[in-house]
Amino acid sequence: MKPALRRILISAQIGALVALAPTASLADDDDPSVGAKIFDVIILRPVGAVRLIVGAGALAITSVLYTFRLPFDSDTGPFEEAAEILVVEPGNYVFRRPLGEDFSGS
Repeated sequence: MKPALRRILISAQIGALVALAPTASLADDDDPSVGAKIFDVIILRPVGAVRLIVGAGALAITSVLYTFRLPFDSDTGPFEEAAEILVVEPGNYVFRRPLGEDFSGS
């Protein structure tokens, strides 16, 4: 391995360890750690955005299929539930959830 590449990789690993290291905090402090915020920004938010895009596409297909069912059954409950699961929950997870908090998505 080239020495320059090796130095860069070692520096990146050390930087990641420092950024994700647990920080000393007070017991009453409910703020998430820096590592949790970094993990949230780099991993969880992009995955949530992909989930939102896929859910919006699935809801568009579902709404077309639901339109054919509408003359026979006027119940909108299943469509509203699908919209909640496929679009509203991922949207809230990505855009409204505080940074680094509530990793369960609810």
